[in-house]
Amino acid sequence: MTKKETVIKSITEMDIELLDVVLDNNKAYMEVSKGAFIKTLRDKFDNLKKQGVTKFEKVSKGTCNKCYKGCNGYTFLTKNNDYLDLLFKEENNEIVDLFRCSDFKNEENLIKKNCVYFRFKKDESKNYNPSSHIASLQKQVEVAVKEFEKYENKITDIEEFVSWFKDNKKLYNSVKNFDWDYNFVWPFLSIYVTIENFNELAKNQNSGKKALVEFDNSSEKSMIDWLLKYEKSNLRFSSGYEKTENWKKTNLILFKNGETFFETGGEIKLFNNVLVDIKKCKESIEFSDLFSKHYWEYEKKYAPTKELFEVYGDFEIELSEYLSARNLYPEILKKYNIKPKEKQEKTTANTV
Repeated sequence: MTKKETVIKSITEMDIELLDVVLDNNKAYMEVSKGAFIKTLRDKFDNLKKQGVTKFEKVSKGTCNKCYKGCNGYTFLTKNNDYLDLLFKEENNEIVDLFRCSDFKNEENLIKKNCVYFRFKKDESKNYNPSSHIASLQKQVEVAVKEFEKYENKITDIEEFVSWFKDNKKLYNSVKNFDWDYNFVWPFLSIYVTIENFNELAKNQNSGKKALVEFDNSSEKSMIDWLLKYEKSNLRFSSGYEKTENWKKTNLILFKNGETFFETGGEIKLFNNVLVDIKKCKESIEFSDLFSKHYWEYEKKYAPTKELFEVYGDFEIELSEYLSARNLYPEILKKYNIKPKEKQEKTTANTV
C-alpha cells in the first residue's frame, strides 16, 4: 500500500493514530503543524463518532474549483451524508500538503449535506510572522488578560470590576473584528463581552429599582403593560454570571465568561473563581430575574400560530409582535409607541 493509499485508508476509517504515523512530522498541513492538524481532525472525527458515525462510507474523486483550481482531492462521505472535501497536494508522487476545500467539484453526483468544517487562523500558522501593529495588539491583549486575572480568588466590588471594561474599550474596538483571523483575541473578547453585562447591571441600577417598584401582577393587563414598558431594557435578560448560594444575603455572584460564548472560534480561559460584590446593584439582577420569568411565560402563551406565520411571515422574538399580530392590548402597544405588526404582501401568479 502506498503512502497516499494509507492516508486515504486512515481518513476513511477515522483512524487518527494511523494518520499520525503516516504524515510527515516536519511538514505543515493547511499551514499549521502536523500536531495541530491531527488534533483538529481528531476532534471532528470524535464528534461524528458520538453521533454513531464511525467511518466514511464512500470516497469520491474530484478537483478544486476555486482557490486551488485543478488540484486533485477526494470527498469522504458518511452514511448521513456528512462530507469532508480534502485536497491532496503532491510533488513527485509524494503528498506535500492536505487541505480542506470549500469549492470542490466531484466526478460524480453526490448528496452532500453536512460539511465537516474546520479552518485555522493566522496565528496558528507554522510560519506566523505578525506585522508590528498586530504584534503590538497581541501584547496589549496579553497584558489586559493578565490584569484581569488579579480578580481571581478574591471578592471585588462591581464598580472596581467594571473599571477593567472601561479601561479596555479602546483595545476592544481595535481587535473586535479580528476574531475570524486570530486566536489571540479570544481570551480577551470572552472577558470583555461578559463584563459588559456587569457594566449594564451597574449602569442601570436606578432603572432596575424603579421597575421593581412599578411591578404590578394584579391582572394580566397590568403585567403586559409592565413587560412592554421594559421590553427594550438593557437589563431584561442579563447573563455572564452565576448567583452564589444565598446571594441575596451575601451580595456575591460569580463571573462566568463561558455563559456568553456559546460557540467560540478560538480557545478561551474559563474563570470559575472570580467573585463580584453586587450590593449596589442587586435590584438590577432582581429585575432581570423577574422580567425574564414573566416575559417567557407570556411569550409562550401568545406565541404565533401556523396561521399567523402565514399571514405575517417571520416574527422577531418579542412579545409585542405576538400581541400585535393577535390584535391584543392595542391600547398598551399604542401607549409605548409600538408599531402594529405588518402583514406580508401576498404574491400572485402572473396571468397571460
